[in-house]
Formats: sequence, C-alpha cells, structure tokens
Amino acid sequence: TTTCWHNMLAGQSGIRAIKRFNPGGCRTKIGGELPEEYSTLEKARIPRRMFKQTLRATRLGFLCAQQAVEDSALQIEQVNPDRCAVIIGSSGAGEDDDPARQDPSQTKFKIVREMLNALPAWISIKYGFHGRSYTVSAADASGSYAIGSAYALIRSGQADLVITGGVDTLLTRHVLSRCNALGLLAETNDLPEKSSRPFDRDRTGFVLSDGGCVMILERREHANARSARIYARLTGYGATSRPDDGQPSESHIEAMAHAMQQAIQDAHIPPKRIGYVNAHGLSSPTYDRWEAAALKSIFQAQPPHVTVSALKSMLGHTMGACGAIACAMTALSLTHQQVTPTINYVHPDPECTLDNIPTKMREAPDLQAALSNTFGLSGHNASFVVEKYV
Repeated sequence: TTTCWHNMLAGQSGIRAIKRFNPGGCRTKIGGELPEEYSTLEKARIPRRMFKQTLRATRLGFLCAQQAVEDSALQIEQVNPDRCAVIIGSSGAGEDDDPARQDPSQTKFKIVREMLNALPAWISIKYGFHGRSYTVSAADASGSYAIGSAYALIRSGQADLVITGGVDTLLTRHVLSRCNALGLLAETNDLPEKSSRPFDRDRTGFVLSDGGCVMILERREHANARSARIYARLTGYGATSRPDDGQPSESHIEAMAHAMQQAIQDAHIPPKRIGYVNAHGLSSPTYDRWEAAALKSIFQAQPPHVTVSALKSMLGHTMGACGAIACAMTALSLTHQQVTPTINYVHPDPECTLDNIPTKMREAPDLQAALSNTFGLSGHNASFVVEKYV
C-alpha cells in the first residue's frame, strides 16, 4: 500500500510492453502487468495446496487480503467470526493461460479453480469467518459494488467488519484481442507510459491492467474498541445502471450523475463540501466526456475548489479492481491531505471542460470530503463519499 501510494504521488506509470505472454496478433501490445516481485511474494506466501487449486486472480486477491489484515493489526482470535464477512468484486474469474495447467492430471481442480466465488471462500477459510462470503460481478464497478454491499451490511448492524475489495487479472492475449475488436484499447505501443490519457484531447482508449485491492471496512465502534488505525470514513454510497445493447447513448450522463447524487445525499452533506473527485477517467473518447458532463451537472460548472484526478493515467484499467483501488487511494488522500496527479494530461479537451486537473501531486490541507467514481462500460455506476476521520 505504501509503495503504491508513493508511486501514485510521484506520477509513475505502471504501463509497459507486455512480457508475461506473447501478444502477437493483438494490435495492442502494452499493459499494466504485476511487478516482478509479485511472483516471489506469491511463492513465499501462497500454500502449495492453494496454488494448485486457484487462478492467478484468486491468489492475487488472497495476498491483498493478507496485507489488509496485517495493516489493520486485526487480532483474529478477538473478533466474533459470525459477525465477520468477506465480499469481493470481480468482473470475471480470469483465464488460465498457463500451459502447464492444461495437463490432464490438473483437470480435477478445474471447477474449483474457476469458480467465481473462490477468492472469498479462501479468505473465509484462512481467517475462520462465518459471516456472508460471496463475489459481486458488475463489470468495471465490481469492486465498488462489493464495497457498497459491505457498507450496507455494516450499516444494517449485521456485521462488525468486512474484508472487501476487488481483483481482476484479465490482461491476457484473448481479452486483449477481444477488446481490440471492440475498439476499446489504446494502440500506441511505442509510447506505453503515455498511452493512458484521461480527459486529454488525444486519448484513444484505455490500457488493460491486472490489479487488486482489498481493505477492512469496519464498524467505527468496533474499530475504536481495538484501537485500530482508521484511514477515513465511508459515509455515502450510490449505485445506478444504464444497460445498453452495445450502442451507448448520452443517457449514461444522467445515470452517472444520479450515482453521485445518491452518494452525496446518503452522506448528508452538500456538494460544496466535496473538495476532490477521484474520477473513473477511463481514457475513453466517449466515456470521459460523459463523466465530465455528469460532474458539471453535480457541481454546477465545477467550482474552483473541486480538484479532479484519474488514477488510470498511471495504473491503466484494472477492470473489477479499479473501484476498490480508487476508494483506497481516496482514503489515503484524505489521510495525508494530498491529491494524486493525472499524468499525460497535456492537451485539455474542450468537450471535457474540467479546469482543475493537477498534473503533479497537489497538497490539499483543507480536504474534508471526496468523491470516488466508478462507471462501468456495461452501464454499472457507483460512487462513494469518503470523509476525513477526526
């Protein structure tokens, strides 16, 4: 978490030429691969039995959950397992493109390995939790929907804490070729670090990445009772949908705005209290324009105090993980009173009309509340209000 946060503040891109597999035949040959040290960490911390029975996405999410529990200083033996849940978002179980796993001797694990609910099951087994345990799938918004479900569960009084977040490892040859066929991806292979350009006039599509983020969402009284370190408060959640038949329309603007309105109303704060928006910022010629229009409708021509930035300029699009990553980074912005930059924002798009997009890290000493957006390609929308913990 600390390394990721510092890299984001420094504006470091994680987009490179793909090395894990041969992208030959795909027009796009760049992506956001997991760092080299991930393989070492996986071998050191994933039990051999689990490795055989899981996909890469499950193992990545499991490692994220371990880090979240360690960071929270949670003493598992001191919590009520019946009031602890696991809710994870993923847009797909991932693809097993490791040739070694195609060996007939490995087929006995195929069903267990590819079950979409595998990750929350493994986490529940690891920590002995007996509360709800399931996966949410809502395309790009999967991680956000999972966190929203966890938030509702805690507010209803049915859980003390939830391990929640999102994970996807869809950076594979097959997914690349399918996204290329739909015209969704940037194809600037000679400039990988400059390919993801949210809100920039010259954006041409998003960059596919692998990623995961898991956090502990906890009832405040429960966290205080164990003297937990609290990064921020999740105080509002909104979710809408605007399904389409492959022909997206301007009606998505209204749906995006409605999700933000719901979150702000749920938090019981006026829009003017929001000082920062962690935008979905897909680097899509169409969706970025729609998000900008939705933001303008909420903030009435965007008052100068509202800063907008997009993590995908550095991370690429981690699909079902992106909403969880954005929520976590927003919490860190409130904790440290700093806003991450939008790199590659060189030529403002007059159709986006967002005037307050920092291209370098920005200090935000008075930041009290922020909005975190996730707007899925299939019409799933989610927004969170996150507030500074005092």
